[in-house]
Amino acid sequence: MAAPPDRRISLHGVGHTLPDGRVLFDNITETLHAESIALIGRNGCGKSTLGRIVAGLLAPSRGRVDPLARVRHVAQDDADARVRHRSLAALAGLHRPLDALRRLEAGQGTAADVEAVGERWDLESHWRALLAHTGLDEATDTPATLSGGQCLWLRLMGALYSDADLLVLDEPGNHLDAPHHAALRTAIGAWRADGRALLLISHDRRLLADVDRTLELAQGGLRRYGGGWTLVQQQRDAQQAAARERLAHARLTRARAQTRMQVQAERAARRQARGRRERDTGSQGRMLLDARRERAEHSLGALQERHLQRSSLLHQDVTDAWRAWAQDLETPRFPRQLQAVPPHRPVLVLEGLIGPWAWGQALDLCLQGPARMQLRGPNGCGKSTLLRLIAGRLSPARGDCRTPLGTALLDQSLSLLDPRRDLLDQLQAAAPGMDTAQLRQHLAQAGLGPDRIHRPAGTLSGGERMRGALLCAGLHQPTPGLLLLDEPTNHLDLAAMQALEAMLASWPGALVFVSHDDAFVQALRPTHVLERAGAGWTMAHG
Repeated sequence: MAAPPDRRISLHGVGHTLPDGRVLFDNITETLHAESIALIGRNGCGKSTLGRIVAGLLAPSRGRVDPLARVRHVAQDDADARVRHRSLAALAGLHRPLDALRRLEAGQGTAADVEAVGERWDLESHWRALLAHTGLDEATDTPATLSGGQCLWLRLMGALYSDADLLVLDEPGNHLDAPHHAALRTAIGAWRADGRALLLISHDRRLLADVDRTLELAQGGLRRYGGGWTLVQQQRDAQQAAARERLAHARLTRARAQTRMQVQAERAARRQARGRRERDTGSQGRMLLDARRERAEHSLGALQERHLQRSSLLHQDVTDAWRAWAQDLETPRFPRQLQAVPPHRPVLVLEGLIGPWAWGQALDLCLQGPARMQLRGPNGCGKSTLLRLIAGRLSPARGDCRTPLGTALLDQSLSLLDPRRDLLDQLQAAAPGMDTAQLRQHLAQAGLGPDRIHRPAGTLSGGERMRGALLCAGLHQPTPGLLLLDEPTNHLDLAAMQALEAMLASWPGALVFVSHDDAFVQALRPTHVLERAGAGWTMAHG
């Protein structure tokens, strides 16, 4: 049933300040009607915080929120959900209407049960179809046994079957395999067709493509775009072109001004030199020449001061123009001196491998050279398990796993980094043979400047932590020939994803990665795809 026209959320001058005094955003005024809205922005800008304020889960520091709609919020990462809820229905947030419906069907219902069900008299059939699609059994499965993707899927579908007027979905595409991602897009389309509102906080370019409008949280306020990701990208490209022209104009203006100032300085110097010669030869009166000399020196000093001020202003113009152009163009990279893996050198050898619980058919594989292999398959099929087996974190049930050139695993929690220690300290521990100046240069090449490398890793953004972890892994002694990445784009903003893609493109070794982000996978250009099929794995070339 479509929501009434007055079902909306209005924000009036909303602002929020963190306990440390940092202002995330301020003076935000916006109304969310029955429409689909994307909320984008860099990591750490406050998107999730604003989403929680919209959902009524957090009070703003300033301003007010007028909630005239029923809101359902699905957080991007609820680590305690599988422990907190005892049943699958409770995890999905549907246990109350399902219990009410079942009591009504048994003839034991009350008026409160009728109200709890509302218009969802087909909820039982929807719920059974959802469990069947996910391969779950309510009688035997519990939240504690689910994978991260299965847990998120139930929470999302529970929200999309709810009686809310507005959904706030925070990074809903994370952890979902391709079939579930397609089903999510279909469910969102049905939600929108029902005339209900959606606030989508996401970096997922597939989900961002179909929204009615986009809000970008930047510099403490909102930028508004009248469409989805394609329109946003077009407008950003136009802004980049304008910024590039501004930079070129600022550089040209500086060059021309410097030429003029150089000519003026040379003329003034010639006049001063001529005055000194005339004084030395005594061709004119000494008093007159001394007065001229003082005026010339004063004039030259004033000219030099004006030139210095003008040069400073021109340099600042160029710097400002550069920052406007380059702020979204980070191209971090690994150190260039890292040696590439020879084309025919084995980096991963699996012989008769069977995981501890994930599959039944033995896996045989030999990966050579700087290959890029994607692990692909449905949620819960054992992709992360296989990565941990390759990394030596798990022991196989049978078979052998060899990594002749060593490995480094970057799991979803980036456990390779200590959140309490700064990046420079951790890089020094990983590469004890390098001096501090070299390490600082490598951090800068990874897009991590002096204002970042001395901060505890836990205080950095997701993209910064990911690049720092990659650098620690890549420079570790001995340097690993194989990087293992488990959903590396989860929780990264769009700019951070592009930076990660650029950095991985410069990796001279082999990669084995798990990702459900099609754009990221295409950017890495996998040479091999290892896909879970039935009880085993099948290999295909990328």
